[in-house]
Amino acid sequence: MSKLTKEQELLNEIEKLQKQLEIANNRVKTAKYGLVWMEVPEAFEQETENQLPVLDEVKEKAIKNDDDKPTHILIEGDNYHALTCLNYTHKEKIDLIYIDPPYNTGSDGFRYRDKRVVEKFPDGTDVPKDHPLRHSYWLSFMSKRLELASNLLKPEGVILISINEEEYSQLKLLCDKIFQESNYMTSFTVKVRHEDRILKGDKDYHETTEQLLLYRKSPRFKTIKRLQDNTSIDKYVYSVEELIDSPEKVMMGSKEVLVFKPHEYKIIKSEPSAEKFQKINIRGSIKEGNSSGRFHMQYLEEKNHLFNYLYKVPNMGDDMFDYRYFLSRKSEDNLNGFYFQGVPLSKDDIKEVPYPNYLDFEEAFNNVGYEGGIEFRNGKKPVDFIKFLFSIGTINKDAVILDFFAGSGSTGHAVMEQNSIDKGNRQVILCTNNENNIAHEITYPRIKNVICGYSQTKNQKEILFELPLNPKNISDNTAILEAKNKFLTDEFKVRYNEIKEEVRKDKYSIYGIISKASNVKGFGNSLKYYKTSFVGKNNILSASDEDKSLLAHKAGCLLAIAENTLDEIEATQFFQFFENSEKVTAVYFKEEMDEMNTFLQKVEEVQKPISLYLFSWGNSSDFEGLFDHIPNLTIKTIPQPILEIYKNIYNIITA
Repeated sequence: MSKLTKEQELLNEIEKLQKQLEIANNRVKTAKYGLVWMEVPEAFEQETENQLPVLDEVKEKAIKNDDDKPTHILIEGDNYHALTCLNYTHKEKIDLIYIDPPYNTGSDGFRYRDKRVVEKFPDGTDVPKDHPLRHSYWLSFMSKRLELASNLLKPEGVILISINEEEYSQLKLLCDKIFQESNYMTSFTVKVRHEDRILKGDKDYHETTEQLLLYRKSPRFKTIKRLQDNTSIDKYVYSVEELIDSPEKVMMGSKEVLVFKPHEYKIIKSEPSAEKFQKINIRGSIKEGNSSGRFHMQYLEEKNHLFNYLYKVPNMGDDMFDYRYFLSRKSEDNLNGFYFQGVPLSKDDIKEVPYPNYLDFEEAFNNVGYEGGIEFRNGKKPVDFIKFLFSIGTINKDAVILDFFAGSGSTGHAVMEQNSIDKGNRQVILCTNNENNIAHEITYPRIKNVICGYSQTKNQKEILFELPLNPKNISDNTAILEAKNKFLTDEFKVRYNEIKEEVRKDKYSIYGIISKASNVKGFGNSLKYYKTSFVGKNNILSASDEDKSLLAHKAGCLLAIAENTLDEIEATQFFQFFENSEKVTAVYFKEEMDEMNTFLQKVEEVQKPISLYLFSWGNSSDFEGLFDHIPNLTIKTIPQPILEIYKNIYNIITA
């Protein structure tokens, strides 16, 4: 081999190493901790990429009650399109979002309409657990929707997401990216089933819990703490008896401390009393968190080897005593000492304490089956669980609450029930598709039941626990108690042949108790039902004048929702009017001025404040001056502001 060839080889090797180093350096510069997944476009992105989403009211499904209670919103359609519309109507208007998305277990019905195979599987296919793109499908699906949802939250808003172990870690990293890791608050562990209620016997470990992620939109969210009665003296059960009159005295700083050796004192535990002490372990944050902890660390920690010594320190503590007792550890096996505190003089009746991040809702999840008068077997969430989420998410009784995986409608039910309890005025927005007729046969009937009332069929367990015990017949009592006991382990079955000898055939009998109907009173409220639809023929980035005109013509429901004036009171080929009890929304959606004088006259007759929308090719209208003389009126234009929102979404999602 020639010298030139060897040199060339070395030069080639150097060049190769330089390129590798350059690539490595670029990776270091651009690398971020987080998720990487294969982006898998959904079929709708191909089907609707040249169309603009709008909302149409399904008027025959409206429920109207003149009871001064909120009007809620149900949107049927892919929640991606619903969220796109809401980005115009509700940007930074939502107080709380709760969603219960598909868990991607392989059997929960999660479908992903991959646009590459949609012609082969036009209705989508369940994503099996061993699918190579399983997690990418789910992350592609969730990331688009969470990006859109993040724009809707108020700065002080929160989002709560139920999930299980299948996608928990992926969801956590995805939310860290979208909402920022600094806005992560906690993950709740939620007990949803009894440890003996095994759903799948072939699994190595039985799942009794799920997770609930909590993210705030920004630091403007203030953590809500639970209120606890602080008047209890249950922990004040200790008193100290000094057995000698002249204990040893030592100086610790500026304090003269009395030292009692073992057998020179007695600690007595008895019934609680305001004149007694609470025993507090000096550990963790207490060591530096208050004056007693700091005193211990400065003067007594060094005396750790003196077991069971009692120190009486004068002029310390905010209680009825002018001293505080400290007790050293018992032996080498114990790490920490204790101090004894009396009832604080500044004790408030109520104190705020943090919520634990473990929640036991097993009973509520076990009894969720017939809530709302509809049966839903795929992840129905209990009303009491969702009402609890409101208590940790917002104190605003006028909150706007969004659930864009509405499913069985539990969030809507919970909102109306909570309003009934505390006289709130919360409004809920529910979004659901109609796969397997879920919107028509589950979500809408559930909300209608909750508003109007319904007849609910109770199951055997619910009825059994309502049975009174018969004081005159011990056999009845025994049989019922045994039956209830068996129900707790999910083994009991109502079979007449097994118990007919134990129980008489009367109202106490288990025989015949198969089902029982009871009437459930409705909460009132009203509902507007909308469906996503589309206009236009061109991509949002190149919308034609015709596309813009069509969007303006079909924007009425969007504008009504944005203003929360949901009742349409007049509609022509040129304009629309909507109202609520406080204001009116007026829309002139044509470029042609044929009916402008008529429209102006109708606007002048309105006695409420008006939000006025005028067609314009830009962000201002040449005809705004026509309305200068009308008080309590604000003017906005269409369709350009809607297009700008949609364009921004398109750029984010396709980036």
